[in-house]
Amino acid sequence: MNSPDQSESATTSTDRVDEAPLAKPGTDSVTKVSSSSAAYRQVSGFDWTAPGVVILISAFFAITARLYAQPATSFVPIVVLSATGCGLLVTAIRKLRTFKGVGLLEATLSGFFMALFQFIVAITYPGVFDSLRLGQILRDDFLITWGLVALFSITFSIAGAALGHLVFAPLQQPLRSAFSYLFTILLLALAPTVVAYLFSASFDFNHGFNQFIPGPYPTLRLLSSLLPWQTPLPIDLNSNISNIIIFSLLWRIPLFLGNPAPFDLQALEPYIFNGAALALLILIMYRQNSGTAYKSSASGWMIYLFLEAAIGLVIVLPANLWVMRGLQGVLQLHEIVIPIRTLTILNPLTFSLNLITGPIVCISVGIVLRRFLSRRKA
Repeated sequence: MNSPDQSESATTSTDRVDEAPLAKPGTDSVTKVSSSSAAYRQVSGFDWTAPGVVILISAFFAITARLYAQPATSFVPIVVLSATGCGLLVTAIRKLRTFKGVGLLEATLSGFFMALFQFIVAITYPGVFDSLRLGQILRDDFLITWGLVALFSITFSIAGAALGHLVFAPLQQPLRSAFSYLFTILLLALAPTVVAYLFSASFDFNHGFNQFIPGPYPTLRLLSSLLPWQTPLPIDLNSNISNIIIFSLLWRIPLFLGNPAPFDLQALEPYIFNGAALALLILIMYRQNSGTAYKSSASGWMIYLFLEAAIGLVIVLPANLWVMRGLQGVLQLHEIVIPIRTLTILNPLTFSLNLITGPIVCISVGIVLRRFLSRRKA
């Protein structure tokens, strides 16, 4: 017969056996999270990968823009409008390796090289150096304009990196709400439009300070740089003043009349930066919260693609609506103001194509990055 003590011991042993399987999943989960967190602590200091990727993307768009003899409307301001997305992507690439630090130095370097590549391509256009020798005022304003572009590019690359670090910081709670993600996308996607207003005001102040005659169309015309599809308005570059026209298009933003072709490839640069950055940050936060690799469930894919489409739509919509109404022009000579015809560079077709292209580009970038990271972690 078993004694009461033996019976109690057997019961205790059985309870321990039953408890063991229940404790194991928790231990495995902690181990996964710990190993995942350890991977993030491997890299510290300067991350060369982030500016390297930005430099490659910037060089590609700058070089392809030079294929047109007539500079597109996006040539000068596109660097400024891409700056926040550039900084955001720097933060995202850095977070692939570590959550420590914001990556401000990487963002500074990326913003500088993004502006530098565009400037180098600008001075390769014919007649630029001849135009710079025409007078000191003209030369100073050309260089001041590109200096302003570089300043905004660096400043808002840093701002984008800081913003990305703040909104995608590791959370105490396990999951973010859908509203939190939508608010974040709204904040990030409207940044290029806000930067456009600030740059427009700074550009106008600089020209007013140097007593330059205002352009025929508002400086906020640069918002059209976010629109890849426009009604083309090519300029005849076979005249004797073709070099002067090209030179003016490389810095006098209000003189931008239209694109040489219906589609402007460089206008996609902000969408590439922001779409890639959002994709990486979402995948990183999922991995950090779950401690597992990237899953491919149908519901997860749908939400992920919806967020990518949302950021593309919010980037393109304000500029599309603002430009669709037409640009009222005026000629101002001291006290004389003469209204000129309204410039129309969008029609229902190009308006619709812009609304489609923005989300599609971001979705495509998101799919490529998710597939790439899933295979790398497999």
